[in-house]
Amino acid sequence: MYRKRAAEQMIKSYFFQLTDGCGLEGCSNEYCASSGRKQTSKDDAAALALQLFMKKARLCEPLLQERNHKVPSKEVPFLTEQSLLSDLDSCKKEGNFKRLVHRIGVVFSSSESLNKSFLLDVPSKTQDMPTNVDIESVRRMYSALFKTGDSSVENSLINSLVSLAQTLEMDLRYKSPSNNPNYLNQFVIIMENSMLQSPEYLDKALPSFLNAMGLLPVKLQATLVHIWAKFPSQQIRRMVETLQQLITYQVLTGPSAMESSPVQEDDSIVAATKTMKLLHYASILGGMFDKTGGDCEDAATACNIVDDPLVKELKIDFLNCRKPLIPYEEFVNGPLNDQIEVDRDFSHFKNDSHGRFAFLNYNFILSTATKSLSLYYDNRVRMYSERRLTLIYSLVRGQPPVPYLRLKVRRDHLIEDALVSLEMTSQDNPSDLKKQLFVEFEGEQGIDEGGVSKEFFQLVVEEIFNPDFGMFTFDEATRYCWFDPTSFETDGQFFLIGLVLGLAIYNNVILDVHFPMVVYRKLFGKKGTFEDLKDSHSVLAASLQDLLDYEGDVENEMMCTFTIGYTDMFGSSITKELKENGSQMVVNNENRWEFVELYADFILNKSVEKQFKAFRRGFDMVVDESPLKTFFRPDEVELLVSGCQDFDFEALEKSTGYENGFTENSPMIRWFWEIVHSFSLEQKKQLLMFTTGSDRIPVGGFSKLKLLIARNGPDSDRLPTAHTCFNVLLLPEYSSSEKLRERLLKAITHAKGFGLL
Repeated sequence: MYRKRAAEQMIKSYFFQLTDGCGLEGCSNEYCASSGRKQTSKDDAAALALQLFMKKARLCEPLLQERNHKVPSKEVPFLTEQSLLSDLDSCKKEGNFKRLVHRIGVVFSSSESLNKSFLLDVPSKTQDMPTNVDIESVRRMYSALFKTGDSSVENSLINSLVSLAQTLEMDLRYKSPSNNPNYLNQFVIIMENSMLQSPEYLDKALPSFLNAMGLLPVKLQATLVHIWAKFPSQQIRRMVETLQQLITYQVLTGPSAMESSPVQEDDSIVAATKTMKLLHYASILGGMFDKTGGDCEDAATACNIVDDPLVKELKIDFLNCRKPLIPYEEFVNGPLNDQIEVDRDFSHFKNDSHGRFAFLNYNFILSTATKSLSLYYDNRVRMYSERRLTLIYSLVRGQPPVPYLRLKVRRDHLIEDALVSLEMTSQDNPSDLKKQLFVEFEGEQGIDEGGVSKEFFQLVVEEIFNPDFGMFTFDEATRYCWFDPTSFETDGQFFLIGLVLGLAIYNNVILDVHFPMVVYRKLFGKKGTFEDLKDSHSVLAASLQDLLDYEGDVENEMMCTFTIGYTDMFGSSITKELKENGSQMVVNNENRWEFVELYADFILNKSVEKQFKAFRRGFDMVVDESPLKTFFRPDEVELLVSGCQDFDFEALEKSTGYENGFTENSPMIRWFWEIVHSFSLEQKKQLLMFTTGSDRIPVGGFSKLKLLIARNGPDSDRLPTAHTCFNVLLLPEYSSSEKLRERLLKAITHAKGFGLL
């Protein structure tokens, strides 16, 4: 591979020698444009460059220096903004940029030269900027060069970058990096080139450079992350956009498109993804963090840290970042996600000992829908593994096999039956929770192929979140449910709802659950903070913010103490001290932030500690061995549980398939979609519930739902029916649009359970 790249570089050197010259006046090389040779067309130059390479013709000394990264003098050449602008002005006056081209070629193709270039007048590395590169000077330099409009200047930068990348790759692959404290300067300077998105760079120069950058040791990668973390968000965004451009370019034109090879085997895509990880971490490191840290709630639930050496070197908990420099969504590449074979990538991820690249190890670039499919594969592998082990044990022990987690419940005793069954399973055979779930409603005929489970989960959620049940309170302002700190329900009830959430994710079922984001952060082991209170208890948070912002005398005008008052479910008043002797401590201008922190801590953590621990225990019992907390952020887990909220029925229409004589142009189908688009939001949700067993939208939107509408005989008075297990809607071919509307509305409004149609 290296020999091939070296050959390509030699040919390019001959090409640029023929077209642009070496930049030396009075050059005696007959194959150099600087010798006064007659101008050669690019096509002729390309053909001649290959011939010169084959016969090992002479290369001009400056080009040899670029390729070998050596200069004959003891003084290492370097550039400053002033010297480069001076050369630029001289070349403009002469009407010839060859001298500038030569100097750029020498400096930009040499690590040693580039690392000495564009330094601050007073070299210093501080916490505010851990590099001594004059970043603004570099940006002005590039701007001045690109304003020349001369192609030879651009070609010199491109050619030099390819040459630099090859040497860097060899040095980093086979030798220890230089001890030069300015070693990373070259990477900072090159990535400031605003033209890296152009096709000339994307084709060869940028991928070669990123390949070399990917070989940096972890400590140097961490230093580079710290440097970029101090950059303004727009500069991070520009670099991310450059890498996204390269990935998209390769997806559309590279081997994966031309030869149908896996995108995981495209070196350019892999290199860009590895570099984007550095920018992703820089975006987080430079973002807004919790003032209080939001530390882990207890030692038993450790904060989730991906097993990544770079994360350990950076020594930060990314979950504490409230707002990165640029949104997480900007790191997701759509065309790449469309092209990835998720099953192949998941296989590479699970067998990473083979050294094959997997995007799941760089999951910031993946959409939530792609990651949810990977989680689905992981869950299915676990289910099949448990099924196989059950069959083996049954053969060895002579016991009847129980390959599934079976729940038999009564509709009128749903919570009681589910609680008893799941609690017994969690105590006696917790591994059974990893088996595929099958639900049976007593007295009803219906084989669970997924639809019965969906209904079971829906009914459990409806009942357990009912305010009359006394487990959760409902905030009218935020539309969120929260744990009732005065609930008389046992830990088992909260354990059950946590188990239900875990089982729903594990069995790929979406629930009508409305928790604030802090619940999912707490499931990741974080404590709730004042920032979370703004989301979960917005009215209370606004009052506390007013206290923080108050410009008057808080002590004498607010007259608050370190106590909190609330009412239980019977309306009785309860007073709680936020700290020892809190009733004797007055809130003033100096300690009001402490008061707010303690207030939020009590509401979100201490007051519901018992209930939440039981809830989390149930959740973790199902997902503890799952890569859930590795693949997803807390906000993405919310999507897995509750689905997305974009009820785009136009998208559902586009993704729907048809069978048994129906097509998208059938009169019945045209009537159907006209009726559906005229429905209210509540009626649309009822239709979803009727056809799929859930009124929630899967992660990725309706395009992931795959609804199927099939003809179910000629015109009749029968109601439409559905196979919720397979998302199939069966429609008789009604004689009119009015009849279809009347029958459909009756079906979706009154259907519940089995045997009603």
